[in-house]
Amino acid sequence: MPLTNTEPTGLRYVFQPMFNREGKMIAVECLTRFAHHEPASPQEIERFFSEASESLRARILLEQIELVRQHQQWFRHNEVMVTLNVDESTLHMLHDDFIAECVKTIGCLHFEVNEFSNTLVKRTPTIDALTDKYSFWLDDFGAGYAGFAALTAQPFRFIKTDKNLLWSLLEKKNGQQLMDSLLHYFQANQYQVIVEGIETEAHLQWLENMPWFALQGLLWREQTIEALVASVEK
Repeated sequence: MPLTNTEPTGLRYVFQPMFNREGKMIAVECLTRFAHHEPASPQEIERFFSEASESLRARILLEQIELVRQHQQWFRHNEVMVTLNVDESTLHMLHDDFIAECVKTIGCLHFEVNEFSNTLVKRTPTIDALTDKYSFWLDDFGAGYAGFAALTAQPFRFIKTDKNLLWSLLEKKNGQQLMDSLLHYFQANQYQVIVEGIETEAHLQWLENMPWFALQGLLWREQTIEALVASVEK
């Protein structure tokens, strides 16, 4: 039974890969794009979501889960994790038993929450119940001031650093040393860190000797599910 029987949103979904040190794609983030294939700027997409109704956001999340469910065997066979973004307006959907069972059956699905989420980074009985059912990753670490507080509030295992943190440290005199210290701290505390914002080979070289888990960014093309499957099957 499909997760949603409502009118399709008309949006499309792409997957941005994350690669480990061996160059293996270990995860993908599912992202929303407009139906037309002309690239939209990050600002346009951000504005779209800021203006989207709660019901539209819910339908988007359901369509994303359904898309992953349709290809769950491929993701599991290739040992590729999938992450979806949730926020304050879609969190309540995860209390649904049918969705919880579906996510459990898929087996490779994780949810990203950012450190600005007032609800998701606090310890409450309601949130604790969700962390028992789902895997949450902390997204955009370093974008604000709540990063380390969020780590103490929830048992995040995976952390994604904000792209602007990387770009800012790239410009600082001791930025490489600071980034290295941060990643060593995470490593010592058993966190798996995905560094976002990788756009050039120079970024790869700058991070080469640091203890990150995976890298993500525009250096690698986002792909439709069809292209993603074909790229690994070649």
